[in-house]
Amino acid sequence: MTYTVQYRKRDYLIWSYQRIVRNKFIAECVFIFFLISLIFLHLNNTFTKSNSQLQEINVNNENIIFVIDSDKHANSLQHLYCNLHKKGNVENVNTHVIVTGRGISGKELRESNSLLSNCDVPVYDLELQKSNENIFISVIKDLSSAIDQIQPAVLIYINDPKNEAMRGVDATLIDASQRNHTITKIALPIEDTKYMLWLTDLPIEALKNWNTPNILIQVITQDRPQSLARLMQSLNSSIYFGDKVHLTMNIDRSADPVTVKYCKTFEWPYGQINNKYRIKQGGLVTSIVESYYPITNDDYAIILEDDIEVSPFYYIWAKYTILKYRYGTDRNLVNRLYGVSLYNTRLNEFNITTGRRRFNPVDVLENTKYPNNSPYLIQVPCSWGALFFPEVWREFHDYLRARLDDTTGPNLQQIEIPESRSNMWTSSWKRFFIELIYLRGYMMLYPNYEDFTSFSTNHAETGVHFGFKKKEKGLWLLPLMEEDIISEGLPDGHLPDYDDLPTMDFWGNLVPQEELIRRGRSLHSKISICPPPNELDELTYDPQDLLCVDNSTLSNDVYTIEITTEETKS
Repeated sequence: MTYTVQYRKRDYLIWSYQRIVRNKFIAECVFIFFLISLIFLHLNNTFTKSNSQLQEINVNNENIIFVIDSDKHANSLQHLYCNLHKKGNVENVNTHVIVTGRGISGKELRESNSLLSNCDVPVYDLELQKSNENIFISVIKDLSSAIDQIQPAVLIYINDPKNEAMRGVDATLIDASQRNHTITKIALPIEDTKYMLWLTDLPIEALKNWNTPNILIQVITQDRPQSLARLMQSLNSSIYFGDKVHLTMNIDRSADPVTVKYCKTFEWPYGQINNKYRIKQGGLVTSIVESYYPITNDDYAIILEDDIEVSPFYYIWAKYTILKYRYGTDRNLVNRLYGVSLYNTRLNEFNITTGRRRFNPVDVLENTKYPNNSPYLIQVPCSWGALFFPEVWREFHDYLRARLDDTTGPNLQQIEIPESRSNMWTSSWKRFFIELIYLRGYMMLYPNYEDFTSFSTNHAETGVHFGFKKKEKGLWLLPLMEEDIISEGLPDGHLPDYDDLPTMDFWGNLVPQEELIRRGRSLHSKISICPPPNELDELTYDPQDLLCVDNSTLSNDVYTIEITTEETKS
């Protein structure tokens, strides 16, 4: 199949005009008639050929276009469009490839695709030649025609500002938006395409929202400049596949001069960088909680203390999980998901009887209906590298403010989580966050790669909450993912659907989500005179119903409830 260019100039149109002499009026009329006739015939021929190429397109399906300008582009994108084409046969999504014809022809690409299984993706050729005087204009003109006919929801290509054809693709998308075409642009750096196989797992709704999430990086630092430098080097060495990622350095008042200078001079090539230097010492609770306040429900934050180090693939894990669960087909199921951990934990710190103990999710999942390597949902908030969602974080702001006002004032609410050591964490922001999580039945998604391979690790250096001996640090120091095994290490090579994820309570027990919600409602009914919301009510992310107090009945009561676990052993 070839895609014939519309409106291509023909040099031989000039000769007829030059041979008509003497009668200027007749000459001009003949020329204009001849020119219109040729254009009409050319357009009719092009339209007919294009329709014959596109006759297999189902207008009720969504469409994805890949644009390719060279054999390097083809080699980089082939694994993506082939996988999307295979999946599209099931999900009613058509994938198309358009080649400019300059570096590789449509015929050559079809031959290459035929060597792969199930890669009979439709290929169209614009038939542009390297000798064309203005490739930029030609791409705009001819790709616009293809877009009008195919009506794609997503267009994927290589981001190369030095390539005239790719700049033409950029301009075409701008023109299409002005003509009321809603097309999601996914422009990938060619060096990152080998890490993008996970993209093909995303449903079309998630791909259409590729540019919607705004992921902010919040770094918390004070007086550990060497640790900070290690973290920043790992962030600078990570893969962002062309995304604009904004970074904020949150510097507490007592920061040393070396740390302050480092923050002022650090260069961040992936987006804006801001320094927030407190004029009054805030401490860890204030520094973390105030580092992030989302403006919209598409604003997310990755919060990192300066003794954390990240894998080069941490941002991929963050964006993959956000797009899959927040913008894909499961988006209506995840209203109690409050974040995504980068850290693959092997400790559980909540049991009030046994104290801190080793934890391995593989042991919990063994002999159950879940794969041993499945990511899992657990109530535990991670402070050693995690991404937080906007709705719950705003609710936490409001809840924390009220709780701090109460604990330092009238002390009307004494909220304790049953059998949890977190009740004793008086200087930790997580103590109050855990209260909110328990009361609402919220959960965080954790990775579960072999040997605790992680997207972040904690060097457990001396600070507010750490002062351990060197031999104990190995409990927190996890191996970072240095090779791309994101898809390979997941069940069947992809993230499970949300309903297929195992759920656990704070203590690492398999518990159905309904039971977690029931526990929270039970405690809610005892610490607040406002009743819990009806089970059918949508979450409002407003903590006011948790904070209703009567000082004549609630001043000295501490409540506990029974803990039950799910019987899922086969």
